[in-house]
Amino acid sequence: MDRLARHLLQRNPDTLKDAELLELLLRYAVPQDAAALAKRLLEHYPNLAALLESEAQELAAIEGMTPECIVLLRLVPELQRRYLISRAAPETRLVDSVSFGTYLLPYFYGAKDEMVYLLTLDATGKVLSCRLIGHGSVNSANVPMRRLVQEALSANATAVVLAHNHPSGIALPSREDIDLTLRLRDALDVMDILLLDHLVIADDDYVSMSDSGYLRRSY
Repeated sequence: MDRLARHLLQRNPDTLKDAELLELLLRYAVPQDAAALAKRLLEHYPNLAALLESEAQELAAIEGMTPECIVLLRLVPELQRRYLISRAAPETRLVDSVSFGTYLLPYFYGAKDEMVYLLTLDATGKVLSCRLIGHGSVNSANVPMRRLVQEALSANATAVVLAHNHPSGIALPSREDIDLTLRLRDALDVMDILLLDHLVIADDDYVSMSDSGYLRRSY
């Protein structure tokens, strides 16, 4: 076992540079050229985040990149996303916007496209399911109201939380976001299901539409 692998296995990865960690990963695809390729990649990209978020077609244009290397680089953020999701204990009780955000943020880790998730809860706040409802802009065409209501009913939910991301990086609800939220609230009311919140997520930040007053009724 060489020095790089030994440092990693001894739980001392901070002693390794970015290029060395990248070299260790790439050895599984290009054992002889891993060091040179790692150096080339970090000369092309300003940091690891830019590298791991780059498109497959862009990576393929770099000298020495193979399909196997690209697969390895795509696996890193996806494994991290699923690791973060799996850390949430199934018995967790979600009762406010902070707990909703903490639970839902990992589902959007590294997302470049807009995604919509529906989180369903029982009367005690226990998670029943968290399902990807759709990709694309948050509107009735891409997120049919019927499907949202059916998902809540099939989970036998007492309450739900809707969440979607803004890949632009600005966690501010649009007029369309607000309209969809109010329509969903009213549709769920008929089924005696409570819409607790709609989170608009951007990177590691989010805005709670409930905390912002959008779900408040005016009588």
